[in-house]
Amino acid sequence: MGKKYVYHYFNVKGRGETPRLLFAAAGVEYKDDRVEFSDWPKVKGTTPLGALPYLEVDGQKIPESVAIARYLANEFGLVGKSNLDKAKIDVLIDQMIATRESMVAIKYEKDEAKKAELMKKFNEEQIPKCFGYIEKTLSENSSGFLVGNQVTWGDLALIDLDGMLINFETSTNLDKFPKVVAHRKKVEALPRISTYLKNRPVTPF
Repeated sequence: MGKKYVYHYFNVKGRGETPRLLFAAAGVEYKDDRVEFSDWPKVKGTTPLGALPYLEVDGQKIPESVAIARYLANEFGLVGKSNLDKAKIDVLIDQMIATRESMVAIKYEKDEAKKAELMKKFNEEQIPKCFGYIEKTLSENSSGFLVGNQVTWGDLALIDLDGMLINFETSTNLDKFPKVVAHRKKVEALPRISTYLKNRPVTPF
C-alpha cells in the first residue's frame, strides 16, 4: 500500500506550487488541502511552524516549501541520477530562491522610491545573475532539461518561477534567455504537467 499524502497550502500558487507540480509529474495521488485565507486564523495553530505549506506523510508533518519539494523529489526519483546531479540542481534552486525573495521584497515594499530602487536592482542584477546561469546550464545540456536527460524538480521549480515572473509587477522580460523560454515550453508540454496546468484552479497568484 502506498503512502498517504496530504498537502496543506493556501488556495494560490505562491511558494507552495512546486510540490503540486512534483505530484503531477510523478503521477502520485494526494489530497490537495487548499486553505482559504479567511480560515487561516483557525488553521495556523495546527501547523508545525505556524505557517503554510506543510505536508503530511502517513500522518507525519513536514513544514517548509523547499524541504517538502526536495523530499518529494527524492521520493519520486526526480533528483537526477547521481550526487553530482543533486548538487547541480541545488545550485539552481538556490538561485531561484534568491530571485523569489527579491520579488517578495519588492512586492511588500511600501516606500515607492525604495521600491523603484529594488526593482532596478532586480532587473539589472538579480535576473541576469539567476537566468544567465540557468541559460548557460541549458546551453551545456543538449536534452533541453536542466540536468540529465529527463525532468527533475529543478525543471519544475523553474517553470513555477517563470510563471511568477510573468504575473509579477515588473517589466521583466525573459525573451533575452531563449533557452529558458524553450525549456518552459518543453516542460509544460509533458503530458502529466500539461494536464495539471489545464485543470488546476485559477488563482490570483
